[in-house]
Amino acid sequence: MLDRTELVKASSLLFFRLSDDQLHHRPGPGKWSIAEIFGHLNLTRDYYIRSILPRITLAPDYHSDRYVSGWLGDWVYDRVMPRADGTVFRMKTVKAYYASGETLDAREVLESFQRKCDALDDILRHAATKNLRQIRVPFYFSRLVRLRLGDTLRIMVAHSERHLLQAQRVRVTVT
Repeated sequence: MLDRTELVKASSLLFFRLSDDQLHHRPGPGKWSIAEIFGHLNLTRDYYIRSILPRITLAPDYHSDRYVSGWLGDWVYDRVMPRADGTVFRMKTVKAYYASGETLDAREVLESFQRKCDALDDILRHAATKNLRQIRVPFYFSRLVRLRLGDTLRIMVAHSERHLLQAQRVRVTVT
């Protein structure tokens, strides 16, 4: 997963070349700008980083060569992960994780995303020594649902890839 997170981080660097107007450009009514996309990613990553860090910090070390996902984790992952052709399963965002474009500092949003990529990399390295099946993390969509840490990490990476593709599609519409 580390290689995928590094690719997301490196790919997001391209957006620093765009002007603030380009970063705030909405390709159509009801569509997100690049700044809103990365703002949304920052909000969801904030939630997960705050949820995961205390759990992996307190968890004892555990060695396992292979992780097997749970059925619920696989189901969510399949809906979040972009398909091979770049299409995605359409989903509505929870209002609490919607970043309003008018108030966003686009540069700060991108810089914050880079920092959160680094934090996720640190979590992935630290989680490699933990029991990914035993540690449970509340799902951001519904805190009543708790997913295995391994499933949560897979979903976080897929979520980033999904929205990176979305941002790249918006970039094509920017003049």
